[in-house]
Parts: sequence; C-alpha cells; structure tokens
Amino acid sequence: MKKLVIILIIILSIAQGYSQVNMIGSFNSVDIGRNISLTLKKDIKRHSILIGLKYNLNRIVHDNQNNMFRKRFYATTFAEHFGFNIAYQYNFQLSKSTIRPFLFYDFQFTNSHTRNLMFLPHSYDTNGDVLYKRYLEFFGPTIALEHNLGIGFTVNILERLYLYQKIGAGIVNFFNVDKRILGSGGWEFGSVISVGVGYRLKKK
Repeated sequence: MKKLVIILIIILSIAQGYSQVNMIGSFNSVDIGRNISLTLKKDIKRHSILIGLKYNLNRIVHDNQNNMFRKRFYATTFAEHFGFNIAYQYNFQLSKSTIRPFLFYDFQFTNSHTRNLMFLPHSYDTNGDVLYKRYLEFFGPTIALEHNLGIGFTVNILERLYLYQKIGAGIVNFFNVDKRILGSGGWEFGSVISVGVGYRLKKK
C-alpha cells in the first residue's frame, strides 16, 4: 500500500508541468463515518488523478441497528483520525457550460477503533422477563478499505474557484478485525457522498 502511494506521488510530480493543478477541500460521508479531506487533483486532458489526506470526525451514533462497522469508526488516538484517499476521474467536456460532469472511482484508507453501544441479556425480573444491560465497547483498531464508483460534477463559481460534488456506492473490506467480532464478516456494502470547493492553482 505504501509503495502504491509513493508511485502515485511520483506520477503526479512528473505530470506537474503538463497538467491543470487543483486543490479540493471537501466534507465526506462514507460507510464508516464522516471525514473532511484536502486533496490534490491533477487534470491530464479528460482524465484526473487525485490523492489526498483525510481527517476522520468522531461522531456518536444514536440508533438501534446493531451495526458493527457502519458509521461506528471512532478514533481513540490522534493518529487514528488520519487516513488517505486516492481517486480517478473521467471528465466529460460540455461546450459553453459551467457544469462539468464526471465518472469516478474513489478509494479511502482508514485504520481506527470502532465505538459500539450494545444491549445484551443480563438477568431476569420477577416475572421471568429478560433484562438487558447497556455495554459500551471499543474494538480494534480495524483497517477499512473503501471502494466506490459513481458520478459527480463541478460547477464554476469564479475563474479558479468551483463547487465539487459526487455520489457513489461500492464495497468496504475490513482487515485486522478484533477477534471478539470476527463473526461480523469481512466486508459490507458502502457509499460515498462528497461536497466541497475546488481551487485551480495553475491556469491551463
């Protein structure tokens, strides 16, 4: 994984003089939770390569869905807040339009604990009914690899400033899963919704 990131950084550096350079700041809602990201985007004709750093936001989920991973990732150390994303885009050219649609593949890497609130059978009352006890557990850390395909678009606001939005779906693979929750499975369906603002660092 580290070698892949290094190779992509080298490719992006070589393409520096031949491509449009952009910086995108975005808010992202994915399967494991929410994050904010700062991404470098380079356009090479109709193709774009993106690589960035993300900061995972801790959020306490209040539901009774008994999900083990979905929206449950919760950083317990400073380092666990950070991950990275790599993406590819194919951009469509629309003449005389400020809107530019694209297709994308998005990959996100996260290594963090999960925060799980559970209600498990504890005892019985005088009528023989089951009583449940509230348990709060942190499992992990677990590695999440999120793969999503989808569509998006950019809308020009100013000469160098533009709105960036995308939505997609895919799968999430989990590795290094805590032995106490192995029965939960090693993957699940996922999704991504991103809203952000991009800035062109260099004119074409």
